[in-house]
Amino acid sequence: MKNARDMQYANIITGGIGCGKSTVSKLLSLKGFCIVDADAISHEILNKNAATIKANFGAEIIENGVVNRSKLGSIIFNHQAKKELLESLLHPLIYQRIIEQCCILETKKKPYFIELPLYFESKFDYKARFVVCVYAPQDTQLQRIMKRNNLDADSALKRIHSQMDIEIKRAKSDFVINNTADLQVLQHNVAIFLQDFMTYFV
Repeated sequence: MKNARDMQYANIITGGIGCGKSTVSKLLSLKGFCIVDADAISHEILNKNAATIKANFGAEIIENGVVNRSKLGSIIFNHQAKKELLESLLHPLIYQRIIEQCCILETKKKPYFIELPLYFESKFDYKARFVVCVYAPQDTQLQRIMKRNNLDADSALKRIHSQMDIEIKRAKSDFVINNTADLQVLQHNVAIFLQDFMTYFV
């Protein structure tokens, strides 16, 4: 595989912040599927480029040689130009690393998933087989983010609104996994999804 156009077994997991994408990825991993985690890749690349981040965003967000993502988030979610600058610096490197991992997984000729929160927002070309949206309505997203990140409502809404509306993502996806209840219900919904999904890979 030379580039994303050759991806035959890749499938995207996307959704909004607080929708439960990582939980679904973990459940799929337990089922034996390989996961390419774009967030983990972005964290790795962010710290590898700490000097560049320091030069562009200030020394105060670097602690012990590591980028304080909470401080960086406070900057980019309040300044669109800073957000766009960070994306221009990191997203090409993240894309390259994702494609490198996909090259390896494609040789196995088995379906795998790329957990990619900003799939629909991305300027890069991911030719995946299917797009799976992990869905929760905005009011549920808001409550989860406020609790998880210890944010007030305004700060949480800024993070939600920095992404494409979850209802649009839901409509644009091939599959939808609802995550509006507890873990047991989500496990059931993932199992139902896989019953349908795997019929395309037999």
